[in-house]
Amino acid sequence: MQRNLLSAKHLFLLGLIVALSGCTDMSKSPWLSTVRPAPPLSETPPVAELPQEKIIPTQTKISLLLPLSGKGAETGQAMLNAAQLAMFDMNATSIFELKPEDTGRGTAEAMANAIAQKSQLIIGPVFSADTKMVTPLAVENNVNVVSFSTDTSAAVGNTFLMGFMPQAQVNTIMAYAYSVGLKRIALIAPRDVYGDSVTATYSIFKQRYATDSGGLIRYASNGLPTAADMTQLKSGFDAVLIAASAVESDKISMLLTNAGYPPSAVKRLGTGLWDQAEATKLSGLQDSWYAASSPRLRLRFENRYFDTYGTHPPRLASLAYDATALAVVLTKSGQGFSRNTLTNPNGFAGIDGIFRFSPDGIAERGLAILAITDGHSVVLQDAPQRFGGR
Repeated sequence: MQRNLLSAKHLFLLGLIVALSGCTDMSKSPWLSTVRPAPPLSETPPVAELPQEKIIPTQTKISLLLPLSGKGAETGQAMLNAAQLAMFDMNATSIFELKPEDTGRGTAEAMANAIAQKSQLIIGPVFSADTKMVTPLAVENNVNVVSFSTDTSAAVGNTFLMGFMPQAQVNTIMAYAYSVGLKRIALIAPRDVYGDSVTATYSIFKQRYATDSGGLIRYASNGLPTAADMTQLKSGFDAVLIAASAVESDKISMLLTNAGYPPSAVKRLGTGLWDQAEATKLSGLQDSWYAASSPRLRLRFENRYFDTYGTHPPRLASLAYDATALAVVLTKSGQGFSRNTLTNPNGFAGIDGIFRFSPDGIAERGLAILAITDGHSVVLQDAPQRFGGR
């Protein structure tokens, strides 16, 4: 079986982003000192040396569209720091030019600058509205965009979304709960775009597995569920998926307890919105489960970031690192940034685990199941190391 594994030189994170084959073992990447193809599971042939990297005659130009002023500037600066860290770690400065553009001063102007510089790939923007604004220009100039938005309606034309999508998180946590016998799952979600996405995925999951609903509560996004809302819950349900931030979910969990549904009787389930350090300290979320990227690789990145910049990175910073590292590896491989390359069904491996872009431009991810226990987050089920077929 032919391997499709890409290597890249670096100073710290060798092969942080690698192209995966259908049988690639994540234990081979990204932290070992060499990255080589894994043999098929049924065979153990000698490992062959990888071909030498292609020589790139000119610098590849990539534009990074981030909010470096105004709304989201703190997060944007951290993402820029992470992208520059990826450049340094992967020894890319001689063949790779990263041009930051500030969407805080105007998204249209930032995109126009990227086009004028003949950038071969656009990384960013962060916000959905900004992403939708740059898409027509990307199509007109035949350049692909890897955005950090999670709004699936923005995945049109040449735009790919690398953000943490709620759909995969909902499917992963519900499938795990179902597998351990929690089959009547209720949903509590706000009436907003995020809640709509979670509710749609929840409904599809119930239809696919022919499961009974434990009830559905949609509440005003600027508040909490009311006592009247709680009457929508059905007797006998054994788990509830709360599609809200950790702080808000903690409050909702307390409301559930007061309504007669304590955690000892009804398991709390969450999405990647709980993937924050403060979530582990919230009393209402103790003994809860949620789906998110495996923290194993990300912790090393966070320590590396702190050692370099003297502060802890926000959660989105790792996305900027992975997107930049992906661009570096594709540059070194000589494959470019075409739709066929970006939608490689075997996917890629980074510090947030394996991911791949579906044909409709939305990132699919291999996620772990984590439990909040005694003020700590622990892995109940590790993230998969490879994707199945499409």
